[in-house]
Amino acid sequence: MIAGFNSIATYYEVLSDNAARLQREGPFLRECLKHAPGVRVVDLACGTGLHAEFFANLGAQVTAFDISQEMISHARTRRSHANIRYETADMRDFQGGPWDLALCLGNSLSLLPAMDDIEETFRSVIKALSPGGRFVFQVLNYAAEANRKPRYRVDAKRLNGADVVALKSLVPHGDHTLLSLAFYALGAGTPTCVSESAVLLNLTIEQMTTCAATVGLRNVAMYGGFDSSEYHPDTSSDLVGVLEKPVG
Repeated sequence: MIAGFNSIATYYEVLSDNAARLQREGPFLRECLKHAPGVRVVDLACGTGLHAEFFANLGAQVTAFDISQEMISHARTRRSHANIRYETADMRDFQGGPWDLALCLGNSLSLLPAMDDIEETFRSVIKALSPGGRFVFQVLNYAAEANRKPRYRVDAKRLNGADVVALKSLVPHGDHTLLSLAFYALGAGTPTCVSESAVLLNLTIEQMTTCAATVGLRNVAMYGGFDSSEYHPDTSSDLVGVLEKPVG
């Protein structure tokens, strides 16, 4: 069962400084669209629709999928755009296309239960891409020393008239990491709490490159972050991959 974050869509915005995130990721993503063969984009595990809206504002025609109906409903309300079509779908088995650029960001691939599910997703992606189309994914670099230790983060934001406190914890355990999200809303009425948890796959660069080669996706580049820095197993915070469907 893939985790879908079904009860926290409204609160999920608290976890991210969206303006800072797009400032950090935006230049890289613009280049990805520039090197795609067209402007048809599919965003897998789109969450709150942040990246879908980003590409739509660049003139792309975007289809955004998420397995969580609540996330899709939230995205439709919060980030409606004439260039975006939001739909509920599993990244392992989505329909449509062809698309020129496919995205799976936010460490979403790690939510899949096993490597067979990663391969199934990659097969769906290559089937849906146009010739020369590109697939961009981002996962945490679980090999890094900092990501091999338990870590915790607390954020607070005013949301819908309430002070919302978000607590995110990541606890590595063998080949997996235990993820827990808790949100506390402190308003004029009774305080409320919602939470979700998931077991993440600690994906490696070797697994991702092997999976890409198995399904026929060409490895264009593997970076250590959205700054296009060289990937270093011990120090890079992320693994950002750019894959391509061969022409012909």
